[in-house]
Amino acid sequence: MISQHLIQTLNETKNKIGLVGGSLNVQEYDETEQNIAAHIAPEGWGIEMKLRKGFNPIAERRQRGYARRKKIKDGLETVLNDVLHHECGHWELPLGTERGCPFDIYYHDKILEAVKGALPKEKKGQASYVVNAFEDVLVNARCKEFKGDFSGQVLFWDNEGMSFRKEGKKGYTPFYEAFVKLNLHCIGDSLDTMLVKRHYSGEKRIDSAVEQVVKGLQLPKDVTKQGTAQLFDKQRWPAMAAAFAKYLAPLLDNQPHERLSAFDEGNGEGEKGEDSEQKPAGNGIEQKMGTPEGTEQIAFGRYASGEALSKNIESHEQLDAIYRHLAKDIVVKVDAMTRSRSLAIAPLTYRRFDSEKDDPLKIKVSRLVPTDDGITFSYPQQPLVIDARFKMQRKSFPDFKMVVLDSSESMAEGMDGSEGSKTAIPWGDNSKYHYALLGFYGIENFLQRQGVAPYITHGVALFSSRTRYKESDYNGLDDVRKLALSPEFGGTVLDAKVLTQALKGRESFVLSISDGEIRNWEAERDEFRKLASQNYYAHIHLGGNTQFTNDLTSWKIPVFYVKSGNDLAHLMVDLTKQNYERFTKQ
Repeated sequence: MISQHLIQTLNETKNKIGLVGGSLNVQEYDETEQNIAAHIAPEGWGIEMKLRKGFNPIAERRQRGYARRKKIKDGLETVLNDVLHHECGHWELPLGTERGCPFDIYYHDKILEAVKGALPKEKKGQASYVVNAFEDVLVNARCKEFKGDFSGQVLFWDNEGMSFRKEGKKGYTPFYEAFVKLNLHCIGDSLDTMLVKRHYSGEKRIDSAVEQVVKGLQLPKDVTKQGTAQLFDKQRWPAMAAAFAKYLAPLLDNQPHERLSAFDEGNGEGEKGEDSEQKPAGNGIEQKMGTPEGTEQIAFGRYASGEALSKNIESHEQLDAIYRHLAKDIVVKVDAMTRSRSLAIAPLTYRRFDSEKDDPLKIKVSRLVPTDDGITFSYPQQPLVIDARFKMQRKSFPDFKMVVLDSSESMAEGMDGSEGSKTAIPWGDNSKYHYALLGFYGIENFLQRQGVAPYITHGVALFSSRTRYKESDYNGLDDVRKLALSPEFGGTVLDAKVLTQALKGRESFVLSISDGEIRNWEAERDEFRKLASQNYYAHIHLGGNTQFTNDLTSWKIPVFYVKSGNDLAHLMVDLTKQNYERFTKQ
């Protein structure tokens, strides 16, 4: 049974290293997959630990001898205490020092990219395991430096070996043996080595690989003396991780079956191959990979640093994340679509009912008031008043919103002659198309903030050498944005029939953006006039007037001319705002 003293000690450890406010839950089970397993939720630092009932990490004779010489009184407390330090070391140990690996998901992604690049094709499926091993070496070094002793982690590695011995497996797998030896090079002593060496195979190739890693990464022999400063130069991590993977790759003959730490949920039983991945570590970092928040942190981090997009995530997902982030800076006043009204919630006091001037429907029949003339009903007065905000509509919003984007070659040109950086954004972050996309994403932000987005259909049309169109409800916006992020930059022709078919039979708001003459305008003119006149339509033009804009003006269609990128993005959102304000009561 888990003692209250153990729970109290772990909570004190948790708070000391910075996980203040997070919950700690330790549970025992009769049957569990591992003797000890743990998980942390980085959003609130909630920690979950699962133990096999009766588990004692110093139950075996050698372990007991090790514990005596290390002066370990409670083996379970020692292991769990080190588990907490190890986990925090993946973020910061203690919090606020920036001394942790990978520190955040941005650096984890860079390490993963470097490892995948260094591993042979047939072993890329084990990249996640190798990444966690590399990060663990640095984390454990930091834990030893911070604590002065890290025997609990050594007991964990020994118990991993003992667990698989019971299943008939003899010794560590080659990669795991190298991993343990690398850790002990940094944090171990002769007692630590004496405990775990019974799991060593003695293969010379393992020792050779360890020597290469120690030399290539310049791993300190004893971190308590040399410190870990050189290990936490974040700019060196990709190169260090690549060397780590390169030297240890020959040892990945088989998928390692041992866990690197209590937070590692991998069981090493996945299929081999490039697309086969083990379960990620339970420290909350890899779980963020693939989430919208994680993708945004990675993609925008790379963009802001002037780096190319990550190879671990689809490029359109990263571009989507970058534009979602950038569009947040488009400030638009959105209060016009809401109103405030004073609402009386409840009376604070009562008086007697006046039959000549009071409304009989408002009397309080359950509350009687004595008067000189007898008993009468009470009447509420001095009401409690609050200001309530709400939307008012005189009719439903247009059920379809479509942005028509010119994606011809000239839209890839810069607003002022320079298209900007193309390192992350292929068309340049000062191109006309870049600012058009900012406006496109800004419109989505605005409609979401107003609560309109879930109730309308969204569409985008790109015209270049051909006209492409995509629409979806709110739940399928990813497909609409994916098309917007796939410009062709060819000619400038427009198929008005494609747009007309998309808009047929429904009330729509349409906003188009272009920067020049449409080559086939004469052939499409009449069809486009029907489209523009039958919907709420506006056009934004970059540059001087053309026959296209002259015709729109003659049809009393609003045309707006802009010369700067920021003006374009903000105007797109402002026009959307003005259009939807038509449908609110004044």
